[in-house]
Amino acid sequence: MKFITPTKSTKSAKEANFEDKVKNLQASNTHTDATTKAIVNNDKTEHFPESAISNNSFANREKEVVCDEEAMQWFASTKSTCRLALQNFQLRSKLVDSESRLTPNCALLKFEGSSQLTVDQVLKRQKEFLTSYGLDVTSVRPEAGFVSISIARPKRQILMLEDVMRDWKPKLKNSHCDLLIGIKEANNSILTLSPRKNAPHTLIAGSTGSGKSILLQNIILSIVVASKPDDVEVKIIDPKRVSFNKFKSLPHIKGDIIKDMDDAAAFLNSLLEEMKRRYAVLEKHEVEDIYELKQKTNIVLPIIWVLHDEFALWMLNKGYRDTVETVVNQLSVAARAAGIFLIFAAQRPDNNVFPMQLRANLGNRLVLKVDGPGTSDIALGEKNLGAEKLLGNGHIIAKLEGETEVIYAQVPFIGTVGVEDLIQKVETFGTF
Repeated sequence: MKFITPTKSTKSAKEANFEDKVKNLQASNTHTDATTKAIVNNDKTEHFPESAISNNSFANREKEVVCDEEAMQWFASTKSTCRLALQNFQLRSKLVDSESRLTPNCALLKFEGSSQLTVDQVLKRQKEFLTSYGLDVTSVRPEAGFVSISIARPKRQILMLEDVMRDWKPKLKNSHCDLLIGIKEANNSILTLSPRKNAPHTLIAGSTGSGKSILLQNIILSIVVASKPDDVEVKIIDPKRVSFNKFKSLPHIKGDIIKDMDDAAAFLNSLLEEMKRRYAVLEKHEVEDIYELKQKTNIVLPIIWVLHDEFALWMLNKGYRDTVETVVNQLSVAARAAGIFLIFAAQRPDNNVFPMQLRANLGNRLVLKVDGPGTSDIALGEKNLGAEKLLGNGHIIAKLEGETEVIYAQVPFIGTVGVEDLIQKVETFGTF
């Protein structure tokens, strides 16, 4: 791979075309969005259902949940039924109504914790909640003073990516590197991942129908929406060969999408040389990282994002496995200052393809619904967090370095037409 040098500006044909489009067309800031109000049945479909993009703000979408009469009737009924079930189980059932809420995925009910109501006591009754009371308990979590019980909604509300992006409002500022992940269940705030605040490298796991592909494309879109082409290089490794071709025209995507294992190994090895080169530049200018370098010298070393989808397909090859382990181990934390960030994704990261050393260096875990408790334990690096019980279609557990607790969230949806529309807007206007 040919990286951008720090001493002069090198513009590709894509970048030049991008700048021309912005200059010629930014004045004509006219675009329309179809409006939709989408509610999805909680079934086991393979992908999020196709939908038009809503132009309602996310704040209004939250009000929409509250004002939905059918949803609120279900919420009230669920609170009463859950209290009754706890009473019949001889467990304390003092609901803290002011802390309970209806989320796009579930009723999040918070009960006062005590010796008469513990997480373990509720978990032991999980099947009885479903069989005797029709309550699908998806998680039971300890919180300060509370036992938090999540009960799946029979009809889930779809969050649209463009709505959430409008609420996020990323600025095209220098060295922006936060990723938009989703909306937190606990308080409806936006969940982001920062390789500067959290770990520099990330694992994504999720089985078919979990929403893994949607999350990956959302990450790409959040990078290009929040970054100028000169400030970021996105490299995509796609063993399946067909998943990311629609992004090729974006000026932020540098070079071809890598689809061959030998090419991928050569590229990953080149990252080590690039990191050494960057550290030499940092040392020469007596700065600690690429952000301070830009601030003090105006020299731009673009952030490098590497997205490796379905890495498990090649990890059974010993040569490739050794390359991945060596590269990730040597980059590890040192890549943070150099601005090189890795994202590895797999459907089932088991022991054969996800060895201990690699786990230790992928500090952020974004785990969607997986096929069983064993996969959940490996992917999250912790037992009994229950990723196998997630609802699919973008329901996610985030375990981020630097955060004290795991975070349950919902990944926003965008369909094929919406992706193409957003790519066209970014190509034309530099933003959506």
